Amino acid sequence: MLKQLLRRRFIVPVAALCVLSLPMAGAQAASISYSFTGSIDGISEVLAPVSGTFQFNPGMGGSAGVYNNAVTGFTLNLGGIVGYSSTFEAGANAITISQNKPLGGGVVDRWALTSAATTTTTSGPLGDFTPFSFDLRVDHPGGGLFTTTDLQRPPSLNALTTGRWRLFLEDPAGNPAVFLGSISTLTAVPLPPAVVLFGLGIISLVGLGAGGLRNLRGSKI
Repeated sequence: MLKQLLRRRFIVPVAALCVLSLPMAGAQAASISYSFTGSIDGISEVLAPVSGTFQFNPGMGGSAGVYNNAVTGFTLNLGGIVGYSSTFEAGANAITISQNKPLGGGVVDRWALTSAATTTTTSGPLGDFTPFSFDLRVDHPGGGLFTTTDLQRPPSLNALTTGRWRLFLEDPAGNPAVFLGSISTLTAVPLPPAVVLFGLGIISLVGLGAGGLRNLRGSKI
C-alpha cells in the first residue's frame, strides 16, 4: 500500500517537471523550417531547377516591420550549375513585413527574407565569384494581405501572390553579379516524429498524474 501511495504521489510531480521543461524544449524548437523550389530567370526550369530551405524564428522582436536575426539559416541549390550551392552566414539577417509598399506604379504587401550568404564550393562553374547576400520575397500586388506589420509566417503561394529570390555575388575585385528567379512552391517542413512523440508523451504523463490524483483522493473516502 505504501509503495502504491508513493507511486501515486510522485506521478504528479514528475508530470509537472516534464511540463515545466516544455518552455526550454519549445525555445530549442522555436524555428520553423521551410523548403522551396523554383527556377532561374532566362534558363529552362528543366535545365536549372532551384531548391532550398530556410529557418524562420517567429519569436524575435523588432520594430517598424523589421525583425533582425529572425532568419537562422538557409540553403540554396542551383541544379543546373553542377555542384553549386550557397548557405547561410551570420551577418545582416532579417525578416521584413511591408504593407502597401510602392512598386511599379502600384503597391504590394511583402514578406521578405534577407540573409548574408557564403558557399562551400571551392571551385566550379562560377569561377572566383563568391556569394555575399541572399533574399527571398513573397508579394501580394494591390496590398491587403497583412493587417499589421507584426512578425508572421510567410504567406502561401497562390494565384494572388508571387515569389522571387536573388543571390548576389562578387569577384575578387568586387565586381558584382546576381542570379535571380521565381519561387513555385513554399512549404513548411513538418516536425520530426521524435518531437511529436515527445509531446504525446508529455500529454500522457499529465493524464496519468491526474488519474493517480483522483485515485488517491478516492482511497481516502
